[in-house]
Amino acid sequence: MSKKIAGKTFLTAEEAGVTPPSAEELVRARQMFDAFQREVDAIAPEDRVTDVSPKFWDDTSGTEYEQRPHS
Repeated sequence: MSKKIAGKTFLTAEEAGVTPPSAEELVRARQMFDAFQREVDAIAPEDRVTDVSPKFWDDTSGTEYEQRPHS
């Protein structure tokens, strides 16, 4: 059964009509993740980004779950 939370609709894979990935697709995805992780690990600690804009991870802005500072 789909659920609507903070303006987003959540479905099970079956409800969305998504088929599970094949074993080959999973292997390829793992290889891609591993390659990306090697690239990340190759960056010197002093050159790594430490402050990331919330626009890349904040799904609650503008919803009833937004944490607003108290004035």
